[in-house]
Amino acid sequence: MTHNSSHRFLQRTLAVGAMTAWLAACGGGAEQPAPAPAQKADEKPAAAAKAPAKVDDPDSGLATAVATGKTSAGVDLKYDVAAKPNPGQDFEIELVFLPRVAADALEVEVTPIPGVTIVSGATARFENVLAGERYPATVVARADGQGLYYLGVSARMATQVQAEARTFSVPVVVGVVAAAEKPAATPTQDASGQPIESMPAEESGPPTQ
Repeated sequence: MTHNSSHRFLQRTLAVGAMTAWLAACGGGAEQPAPAPAQKADEKPAAAAKAPAKVDDPDSGLATAVATGKTSAGVDLKYDVAAKPNPGQDFEIELVFLPRVAADALEVEVTPIPGVTIVSGATARFENVLAGERYPATVVARADGQGLYYLGVSARMATQVQAEARTFSVPVVVGVVAAAEKPAATPTQDASGQPIESMPAEESGPPTQ
């Protein structure tokens, strides 16, 4: 009787062990996350988003006009001459006004100078001027002869409270302007007006015995 009981107990133990092993083999444990798909050898990584390209300054190729006078209204001026003009030939001057403050109006006047005739564009007016905006104007002029000319440009910023003007000087080269030659030095003269000839210095010493 004791032998049969021991035999049945051993059979149950083996059966329970076999059932446990079968459940483990069938995935009875906790689910594991699926591994990430491997990247293919010829597959390139996604490119990072590019920042928007910087917009070029439309006035980067223009020269800055030099302000003259003591008044300093809140406006700057840039300019450019389309081509090197010749005497008697009409040429264009591009003016770009850059206000730093807002104004009800911007009034422009180009001052004529001797030797240069303003054909068109001597005056201009812009309404409801905003700070940071650009206000272009074109002046057509003609020079009688070759040389270096300086055109005067006045920019008047007007508001309901006050009006301030700023003047600028715009240089224009017409034709071929030769560089100024350095004048020759005037020789030193004596009391009678005769040139004094310089002699080379000689070393002097004690007389020879």
